[in-house]
Amino acid sequence: MPKFLFYFLLIALSFSSYAGNPLVTDSLKQWTHTATTALNFSQVSFSNWSAGGESSISATGLLKCVVSYKDSTKIWDNSLDIAFGIIRQGDLGKVAKSDDRIELNSSYGWTAFKKWYYNMSVNLMSQAAKGYKSPNNSTLISDFLAPAYSSISIGLSHKSTNDNLHLQVLPLSGKMTYVNNQELADAGAFGVESAQYNGAGVLIKAGEKIRSEFGGTLKVHYKNKLGGNVRIDTKATLFSNYNDQSSSIDVDWQLLLLMKINKYLSANITTHLIYDEDVSIALDLDKDGVFESSGPRVQFKELFGLGLSYSF
Repeated sequence: MPKFLFYFLLIALSFSSYAGNPLVTDSLKQWTHTATTALNFSQVSFSNWSAGGESSISATGLLKCVVSYKDSTKIWDNSLDIAFGIIRQGDLGKVAKSDDRIELNSSYGWTAFKKWYYNMSVNLMSQAAKGYKSPNNSTLISDFLAPAYSSISIGLSHKSTNDNLHLQVLPLSGKMTYVNNQELADAGAFGVESAQYNGAGVLIKAGEKIRSEFGGTLKVHYKNKLGGNVRIDTKATLFSNYNDQSSSIDVDWQLLLLMKINKYLSANITTHLIYDEDVSIALDLDKDGVFESSGPRVQFKELFGLGLSYSF
């Protein structure tokens, strides 16, 4: 992963340097690109502190790159989001991840009518590292490409004049869930078909690693400046499976607020809300280690960071 990030930043910097070359052709001027990086740290230490407390240290990193092309008849948007964070509590505490996300999007459109475009979109979302229930619980709940979500969609898209709002209506969408860990697949994690056993507990059929769905997708992406030093970037994806008899809709909503303090210092808030009817989450109501219920639930994550930031 570090090599990948290095090479990607190198390519992005190359684009940035080339953009300042007066010999750039008109065709290349139709390309635009932005890249934002942020690295945040926090640390708390106690020594003979009468009020009590536990030392901790954490670090989070964010990379957001966008490369777009637009002319009179075509638009092509590409984006890569990578986020990763770790935290350690206590002097002998185990290191756990606090954030882990890889998302790649590509959307190509050509003129349909007025400001609407025929559109084809590709999306891939996954994570890089293993995930556990807690730093002190070694039960594996996720892994690299477990899960991985990919989709290919066809439909129509609309962009506002200033490119701040992008709407995609995609009635033909193929969505695939991939679980690249047989242990998790056997348990039926993330909606894949679980393993089958006979009455004696002998494995009859291993769990499936792939689950496919066909349905319709609605995507909304909004980005803008809220005042001089505050930027908002939010996107929501709604997916409905045509083969599902229930009326449930999968929801994925992400929000990034980036507040620049000066050229190199920034604060950012990220939130991520997910609801997927096929993902079952166990609930321990009385915190005794015994799960009383299990089922689909609203998943929510929020991170606040203060640290270094650079955009180009």
